[in-house]
Amino acid sequence: MPAPIVAAAGIAAAGSIGASVYGSNKASKAADKAAKEQRKAAQAAMAQEQAALERQIGLQEPFRQVGVNALAQYPTASQYTPFGMAQFQTDPGYNFRMSEGIKALERSASARGLLQSGATLKGITRFGQDLASDEYQNAFQRYLTERQAKLAPLEYQIGLGQAAASGQAANVGTTAGSMSELTQALGNIGAQRAVTQGNISAGMAGNIGNAIASGAGAYGDYAAAQPYQNYLRSITPSTSGGIYNPTMVGTPY
Repeated sequence: MPAPIVAAAGIAAAGSIGASVYGSNKASKAADKAAKEQRKAAQAAMAQEQAALERQIGLQEPFRQVGVNALAQYPTASQYTPFGMAQFQTDPGYNFRMSEGIKALERSASARGLLQSGATLKGITRFGQDLASDEYQNAFQRYLTERQAKLAPLEYQIGLGQAAASGQAANVGTTAGSMSELTQALGNIGAQRAVTQGNISAGMAGNIGNAIASGAGAYGDYAAAQPYQNYLRSITPSTSGGIYNPTMVGTPY
């Protein structure tokens, strides 16, 4: 192979190497830009998730605080004192009926001039016993109703707080899942960038290797052909001697 052809092959190989390096550099920059944009988008999504979580917690927090305050009062308010005579005798309904009944009996006895009689006292005593027997269960039910009436507002407020706390917990869990996915996405972006850069480098190395191998092959073909070319030149008369050589084999380069 003539020297100019070998030189041309070398130039072509060098050009191929240069093009590979240039193309790889452009691809690497594009991969970096894409990775940065993806990271930027993932980080913006994480910031929005955090802001949304804080907003949700802020909206629910007053209700949770109501529940917390009610819960602090509930143990004391819910302490139960068994119903007995002390509670029965202070029952407003029982006391009212007892007072009004005795007044009626006394007025009736007074009108008949029997206010201080034994029959009147006996009647008052019997009235009190009968009333106590009839009213005890009613007083007990009123006692339970009043107790529940005191607890109901606290229980309602505790329910509000529990619902708000559950909502906050659910929002935290959802946000944690989203954050985990976004964090994993950020990791995948970095891993994909590394893989892409590795592929670019491997491709560039392969192209350079192919260009070098092609140039080396061309030179090897040229070097391998030289003995045969020299032999042909040695057995072929020169055109300077006037002998026609239609193939131009053996002519000086």
